[in-house]
Amino acid sequence: MEAESYEERGYPKRANLIREKLKRIRKDNFQTKNPEPVFIPTNSDLPATNNGSLSFLNGTWELGFRYLSQNAGFRSGKEWALDDGRVAFQAGTPYFPRSPMGYQNIRTLPYQMEWEGARKNSDTFSPRISFLHSSKKWGFEYVYFQFYTTRNFFSFGDFGGLQTGFQTDRFFSADHKIVVQILEEYSHNKRFVWEFGLRLGSLSTNSAQHSQSLGQTGIFRDSIQYVAPSTGFKFVHQFFESYSYELGGDMFLTPIGNLKYRRDSFTSLGGVSRFGGERTSADEVYSLFSEKSIPTTVIGLNLLAQLNWAPFQNHKFQLGLQSIQYNWRANETDPPGLRALNPESYLAAVRDYYLSSAFYEADGGKDRPTRSYGISNLYFGYTYVY
Repeated sequence: MEAESYEERGYPKRANLIREKLKRIRKDNFQTKNPEPVFIPTNSDLPATNNGSLSFLNGTWELGFRYLSQNAGFRSGKEWALDDGRVAFQAGTPYFPRSPMGYQNIRTLPYQMEWEGARKNSDTFSPRISFLHSSKKWGFEYVYFQFYTTRNFFSFGDFGGLQTGFQTDRFFSADHKIVVQILEEYSHNKRFVWEFGLRLGSLSTNSAQHSQSLGQTGIFRDSIQYVAPSTGFKFVHQFFESYSYELGGDMFLTPIGNLKYRRDSFTSLGGVSRFGGERTSADEVYSLFSEKSIPTTVIGLNLLAQLNWAPFQNHKFQLGLQSIQYNWRANETDPPGLRALNPESYLAAVRDYYLSSAFYEADGGKDRPTRSYGISNLYFGYTYVY
């Protein structure tokens, strides 16, 4: 009312000063000078993540990698025709050194003396992205895992004179793990983590063999691809202030994987046939391949033990042991596609398919072992916690 009185008498500046004074008084009266501290849950740093200052999508993000020092072991069932008398009789010759890596990979190489150089280990990086909701009840994780190895095989023997042969294998596998995590708190420093999601992966082999003395050359390629539901479990225990460990694993199973292969073979004129030891009367050039994908069942098991250390804000280190096992069965019930240079090559291709089926047709089925390979690795990891 005082400000309005000054305006009516022609003093607008005096009225504005009074109004500004009133605004300052109201602001001081209605705004507290001692706000309450923001409440932080006691389990906000479980496990030892030392959460950073940046939080978006109402949760905490972790971005990191693992450096893997890996070693692998392969099991292919019967690696030689001599392991099975029926196969040796059907093939008509006892020397079929078989690589444990490739799928369609029989050879004709002398085996009396042999030398094998196998690089069964590899060093790779594995990126990892995870998200933990602020409620500490759920999150998700993505991990990319890969492995590669090589194998070189040299053999020689006396078969109508000194014969030598060489073969090499290149194996590569890749695996994408995408899971949703459900967290269940057991106590203030212990909890269980359940995982549900998908595994998307592939196993690939590229092999080649050559014997100049026998006049033979072959190239063998196969690839398995799969999408599988995955489920897992982890136990997390925090001890001291910045340490925790994780124990657990996951597994996946799918009957709808698919396998494709291709086998190309060349035997020069006068070379030694891969079937019975006789000399060829014409060049034999042919290719056997899967005209459509072969149904394949893939089973995987992953076990993990990991120690976490968070010495600084936003930074976390891991040291872990991991073991992964892949098993697969493929049922090659349909005949392959066939391309041949001439009638002699066509007959050789048919014979090759018949002989190789003793090893591979219905592989992993009745009376046949499952193909498998396992990877064990010691890894070091680093994660930046947002």
